[in-house]
This record gives sequence, C-alpha cells and structure tokens, in this order.
Amino acid sequence: MKKLSFFLILFMLTSCEKYVTDTSTITLSGKYLLQKLSIVQIENPTDSIKNFVVGDMVINRFLPDPFDTLRVGAFYLDFNYSDLRMNFLRRTNERDVWEYGMSPDFIFYHRVPLSFDAYTFGKITFVYLPKDEKSYRKIILSIDSDLAESLQLSGLDFSPHGRNGPKYRYVFHLKRT
Repeated sequence: MKKLSFFLILFMLTSCEKYVTDTSTITLSGKYLLQKLSIVQIENPTDSIKNFVVGDMVINRFLPDPFDTLRVGAFYLDFNYSDLRMNFLRRTNERDVWEYGMSPDFIFYHRVPLSFDAYTFGKITFVYLPKDEKSYRKIILSIDSDLAESLQLSGLDFSPHGRNGPKYRYVFHLKRT
C-alpha cells in the first residue's frame, strides 16, 4: 500500500508540471515584394479562392489607394521597426523613394494589444492618408505567418455587393527582398 501511495503522489507531482510559453515574436523589418495575392470569401464560402500571381493586376475600387490597384510582382512594403513604407516608386542616389511613408508623412504601425499570444502572431494596424482623399484610413492586417524570408498578411475585408452580399478578404503572400 505504501508503494502505491508513493507512486500516486509521485504521479500527481509530475503531472502538475506548469507549462510556460513566451508570446510570439515577429520580425517584420525588411523590404517585401508581393509574390501572390489571394482573395478569399470569409462568410459562407461558396466560391473558390482567387489567386493572382506575378504579372497580374488586381483592381478593386472598394479599397483605398494603393490597395485599389495592385500589380503582383511590383508592389512593395517596407517595414522598419516601427514605420511602414508602401508602393516603391524608384531608387535615386542610393535611396528608395516611396509613394507612402516618406518624411515628413511617416506611417507608424504597431501590434494590436491582446491580439497575439504564444501561438498567434496577432495583428498590426496603421493609419495613413491615401492620395485624392481628405480623411485618414485605418488599416488592420492579421499576421498569418512570419518566416525568415516570407511574410503572409491578411485583411482589407470588403463586400462588393453591399451589406447583404458575401465578404471577401485579401491575403498577401510577401517575399523578403
């Protein structure tokens, strides 16, 4: 009986081990090229996923500039610790020129509090002023995966048929350059 109680106590002590995990870390810093863009239906999915690859142009007038007209393989995002640059234009004097996020109109992004834990990367949010608009736009993107040479973001939900129609979401497949 003493051996049984000893093993029972030993089992209880070892089975109550506390597991501790850190929060997920992300390494967004770097310049990323849009390699593939998927449009997925997020409510009552009936359609298949629409994939666009390098060379394809995606036009969507429901989204703000520069997301309204995206050329896959030519659209860049540049994350630098806390600021974001979008839509690479050209390189002059060994300096990149961007349509959005250049001085003095920096675009600061941050990780949404309580949107991440040890198993999910969470969401990032940023606010910017699209050209030809008078009000700022707030963009929230989910970080689906963050690997050494690639990044997958999703967001920019839209409903082309109004409130009663299906809702769609962009999935950005980005490759570090």
